[in-house]
Amino acid sequence: MGAGDGQLISVSGEGVRREHGEARRGQAGPVEADYRVVDRGMSPDEAFRAVCAACVQHIEANRYGALAAEDPEYLHQMRVALRRLRTAFAVFADGVAGPVAAPLLAELRWLSRSLGSARDWDVFVGATLRPALAARPRHPGLRALRAASEDLGAEARGAAHRALESRRYYALMRALRALSYAEADAAPGTVRRLPMRVGAAAVIVAMYGKARRRGRGLMRLDAEALHSLRNAVRRLRYGLMFLAPMLREARSRSLAATVEVLQETLGAINDCSVAKDLVLLAYKEARGPQRRKARKLLEKRIAAARSARREDLKAQWEAFRAAEKWWAAARRA
Repeated sequence: MGAGDGQLISVSGEGVRREHGEARRGQAGPVEADYRVVDRGMSPDEAFRAVCAACVQHIEANRYGALAAEDPEYLHQMRVALRRLRTAFAVFADGVAGPVAAPLLAELRWLSRSLGSARDWDVFVGATLRPALAARPRHPGLRALRAASEDLGAEARGAAHRALESRRYYALMRALRALSYAEADAAPGTVRRLPMRVGAAAVIVAMYGKARRRGRGLMRLDAEALHSLRNAVRRLRYGLMFLAPMLREARSRSLAATVEVLQETLGAINDCSVAKDLVLLAYKEARGPQRRKARKLLEKRIAAARSARREDLKAQWEAFRAAEKWWAAARRA
């Protein structure tokens, strides 16, 4: 499917076809985009434009729900689309020249950061505070921290909304739409190359190797290093998603499943690191009795969750390392 076509997206389990644009009130639920838009005959610039179009649609289809402060999943889906688009610039590097990519990547990072704090508070309240309160619903310290967290989360959502309603946001979306719809010979700075199937495996091998290097000495890595590993694994997952039609199905599907599990565990560990920081912020903002006890209680829960995830990581990393056999076979083939 070409980049200019409306992409199939999934809304609450039902497929609908929609051109680029926002989901409006009355359209059910957050939107999850279908990224199966690259085929074997595409050149890197054609493949990039197809993925870019899918990402822009994914972002804009969830914008209205995010602004309406409804289900936090709208905001999450926007951030997923932003991460995938940033990965597309790396996967299809031959399709967009550096002078075109650099300013767009800078703006994508700005938008991701603008939405990130609100999403962090949503996750913290939902995954850490609510379970703690469910176990101790009358604890005054936990209730005080929840009230403070909700206030801080509201501030973060306000900042996200301002970003989504800014001229800077609209300028970024216009630039991305122009790039995704441009013809290959008309898009400034783009260059045509051999079909993606020629170099697809090499792209994935390079991404896999980078993740392996980031994970050396895994169980000794600190939070920052684990976050870097998580980013590398996530980019590999998205690369496998984009390039699936060019890879040997049985092998790539097995690797994709391993990478997905690893990414989820690394994401949960990162959530624990973020939650630890947010507990401190909420504690400083909260008022009322037993705040210190509530803080210690939450920190204990976070530490336990992180420890359990670290244990899961050992076996998952070994499965990921075993994928080297897959690449050895791919190179011989």
